[in-house]
Amino acid sequence: MNVFHILNGDCLAEKFPKNLHGEIIIWPEALIDGPVSDDDFFENRKKFIVENYDSERSYEDLVVKEFEKVQSIPENSVIYFWFEDDLFCQVNFWFLVSSLNSKNLKFFRVFPKDSEKGFAESDEEDLQELYHFSKEIKEEEKSLISNLWKGFQKNNLTGKSSSEIVRNVAELFVANENRFNGNLENQIKKIQENTADFNEFFRIFQQKFSIYGFGDLQLKNLLKRV
Repeated sequence: MNVFHILNGDCLAEKFPKNLHGEIIIWPEALIDGPVSDDDFFENRKKFIVENYDSERSYEDLVVKEFEKVQSIPENSVIYFWFEDDLFCQVNFWFLVSSLNSKNLKFFRVFPKDSEKGFAESDEEDLQELYHFSKEIKEEEKSLISNLWKGFQKNNLTGKSSSEIVRNVAELFVANENRFNGNLENQIKKIQENTADFNEFFRIFQQKFSIYGFGDLQLKNLLKRV
C-alpha cells in the first residue's frame, strides 16, 4: 500500500522521522492570503505571490510541482496530513482534502501536541508518537472539510461548529471573520501603539493571536495594508 505524508512546510520536513514509511510531499502555499477562486487558480496565485512576496524559487517549483505530486497520488493510497490548528494551516489542509476528495484514498490527520505552538517544539521522537495517535478522516468529515474550503473561497464560513478532525471550528470561524470586519486591523493597531520594532510586534502578535498562524511575511504584508 502506498503511503504519503503531506507536511505543512520545510521546518517540519527538516525534523521528520526518517524511519516513518512513506513519501513526503511539502505544501508551501499560504492560501490564507490572496485570491482563491477556482478560475485560473494557480495563475492568479502565482501573480499574487510574485507581486507580494519575495521568493528565491519560482512558483512552479515551489507550489505547482508539489501539487502535481499531490494529484498524482494513486488510488487506494493512505495519506497523512500533518497540519496545525491555526487558520493558516487549516485553510491549506481544507484545500488539499477538497482536491483529493473524489479519489478512493484513506485520509488521516496527525495532530500537534500543543494547539498554540503546533509542531514547532516537537522533536523526531515526539512526531513519531503523534503519528501513532493520528485519526482517520471519515467520509462525513471529508465532506465537512471540503465544505469549509468552499465556504472560505466565498468568504462565508458556516456549518457545523464541532468536528473530530477540525477540532476548533468555531474559533476558526471567528478568526476568519476578523479578517474582514475590522477586528484584525484593530488588533494590529493596538500592538503597534506599544512597539515600532517588527520583531517585537511579531512576537506579541504570535503570543496573543496564534489562531491566525501568520508568518512574518504575511504580517509584513498586512502591515502595509493597515
